[in-house]
Amino acid sequence: MSKTYPPLPDELGPLNPEQGAAVTHVDGPLLILAGAGSGKTRVLTHRIAYMVHAGIDPMNILAVTFTNKAAHEMKERVSQLTGPRGAKLWVSTFHASCCRILRIDAEHLGYTRRFAIYDDDDQLRLLRQILVDQGQDPKMNPPSAILSKIDHYKNRMDTVDELLRDHRLRPTDPLAKLWRAYEEALRASDAMDFNDLINKVVELFEHHPEVLNKWVDRFHYVMVDEYQDTNAAQYKLLKLLTAKRRNLAVVGDDDQSIYGFRGADIRNILDFKQDFPEATTVRMERNYRCTERILELANAVVAKNGDRIVKRLFTEDKKGGSRVTFRNFDEPREEARGVAIAIRQLHDRGTAWGDIAVIYRTNATSLPFELAFRDAAVPHKVVGGRPFYSRREIRDAVSYVRLVANPADDAAFLRIVNVPPRGIGTTTLTKLRAVATERGEPLLKAARSMAMGQDRVGKALAGFVKMIDQMADAAQVERPAPLIHRVLESTGYLEMLRDDGDAEAQARVDNLNQLLRFATDFEPEEVAGTPIELLHAWLDKATLVGNDEEIPEGGVVTMMTVHNAKGLEYPVVFVVHVVEGQFPHSRAEAEGGVEEERRLAYVAFTRAKDRLVITRHKRSPRFDPRNPNAVGSEPVAASRFLYGIPLDACDGDVPELEAKTEEAAQLARVTRTVEEDKLSAFVTMRRRAAAPPRQDDEGEPAPVDMYRTRPVESAEDLSVGVRVLCEGIGTGTIRQVSPPRVWIAFKGRTEWIQMADHRLQILSD
Repeated sequence: MSKTYPPLPDELGPLNPEQGAAVTHVDGPLLILAGAGSGKTRVLTHRIAYMVHAGIDPMNILAVTFTNKAAHEMKERVSQLTGPRGAKLWVSTFHASCCRILRIDAEHLGYTRRFAIYDDDDQLRLLRQILVDQGQDPKMNPPSAILSKIDHYKNRMDTVDELLRDHRLRPTDPLAKLWRAYEEALRASDAMDFNDLINKVVELFEHHPEVLNKWVDRFHYVMVDEYQDTNAAQYKLLKLLTAKRRNLAVVGDDDQSIYGFRGADIRNILDFKQDFPEATTVRMERNYRCTERILELANAVVAKNGDRIVKRLFTEDKKGGSRVTFRNFDEPREEARGVAIAIRQLHDRGTAWGDIAVIYRTNATSLPFELAFRDAAVPHKVVGGRPFYSRREIRDAVSYVRLVANPADDAAFLRIVNVPPRGIGTTTLTKLRAVATERGEPLLKAARSMAMGQDRVGKALAGFVKMIDQMADAAQVERPAPLIHRVLESTGYLEMLRDDGDAEAQARVDNLNQLLRFATDFEPEEVAGTPIELLHAWLDKATLVGNDEEIPEGGVVTMMTVHNAKGLEYPVVFVVHVVEGQFPHSRAEAEGGVEEERRLAYVAFTRAKDRLVITRHKRSPRFDPRNPNAVGSEPVAASRFLYGIPLDACDGDVPELEAKTEEAAQLARVTRTVEEDKLSAFVTMRRRAAAPPRQDDEGEPAPVDMYRTRPVESAEDLSVGVRVLCEGIGTGTIRQVSPPRVWIAFKGRTEWIQMADHRLQILSD
């Protein structure tokens, strides 16, 4: 018998009909197809609040998402709607949720509750040491490449034994031996990597049904944000947790699935109805973010994908709007300068720096724009720099605390055993590792044995071990902030930085003071028990924090990749370097990822709320490794994603929109480049007087007598591709003929012009 729930209370409105349907659907599987800017966060938070309002115990609700920022925002909004009742909710990332489960039940898998979590840096250090131990040169076999392969397989929940058994990995492949050694080293250090946090919970649930049942009885309702980005492990985890009650609500958009390189499987959302045939589907296609013209462009781009759920975003709130502007430049540096000038002009006209974002496909694109912005005095921040918790001094301080919390954490031991310098060098560490390996014990325990000696090394190790033991005693009674302060002072770390005295050292001291402030303000999501349990909760927070903390709050232009821009929005967005080989990326075709590249373009375009500018360059510097001193360039085609877009939504240097197929588009791009070069040479020869080129819509129009022209004699003269001069605007190329008008792309703008307009003349040969 189905349950009856109360009507939606006034305080949870207003919602549009689709949002209301999603919010009030409580029992059974639910697929919410939430297009970009359709209010999915509002629906998620209001759905949780409605369930609490309907009498469901918040302890029985689990909501998971992919970033700490999204989780924090969701929890804050729910708290505002539910008050104290929402405090018991689990709203966190996949990794944080699984970490909390493992802190309670990891012992079933042979780990202690104080297990360490190895991040990328820890993993690379570990793999580098394994290579050395196996007699391999890390320079010839880079640890980063090995880690990438291991991550690839772990994302798909593959193990080395399964790969060997299924003949997907040869027994002679060096990866098999390295991977086994890597897993053994993790286990010996009572440590897991990031992938393990989810994979180990799946393993726990599959092999210990009593543990699974405990958590199934805890979480009656599971909600997942960004479901299109889930991988195999996350998919299995959700299936296990919801198999009994089938109360799984997922929110996502297959058109925004852009993390295939991390193992995300778009089939999870495309096949949701196959996994849950009884599921209710709610389509949220009304967009509250973008103008109508931006949506027209974005819809046209993504509609060419074949593997998608058909949908079309629309707006009732932002009809019309500025046309999407296209800008062509000769080469990348000119493109960067042009964008910098345009941004300065926007700011001079009243647009705040923080309302502008520059989005590109890869981080390698940022350099010319950084240089141009610096020259143009455009304040900016590049997202994707060194995150706070990845800075050297922060990692050192956290490593001390990790070793205090988990004496088996060899990675933490190796990082700080000689920081500040204590006379414990490579020779001592080699001997120490040999003793630890022979005895099968952690490095700290082996150091305690070697510290019994009376030589210089023994005394150095004895001092280090004693210091760690004293801090371990303090950790039993002190909160994280005073413990970290004790670490920084008693180890001599702060003294080392103060003695250095230069500006960089002072900046590191400032960062450590910021770490202390973070630790002072730390409040666990659930009431922690003992001080050591609170310390583990703080370490988990510090280790699992993502790069989303690096998104600037305002006052500067934000520069970032499309992946970093996901989930964000700005009044003005510049999407740059939209050319073949960069967007889509040159690897996309070979890797079968053109559809994901098109989804990336869709995501990039829909970050813009009011104004979208798309830029490209026509030539790119050519590097010849056989002749490094050679200077030259080569043509670059406009991105295929710019073909077939709606003309009425566009303005500026629109590409060859009349091309009907990809093959025709490629030919049109090459032809256009050649013809433009010819025309440029012709115009230069025919000019009677030099004049500056038109810069923008507010510049002075080019004089008519600057070109040799002939009058329009008949409508047949105005065909696609014909170069024309329009008095008061300048020269342009006819892109579309739609009597009685022609669509003309001028430098800096695109306009419909009446065919009978007497200002219109044809450039003669």
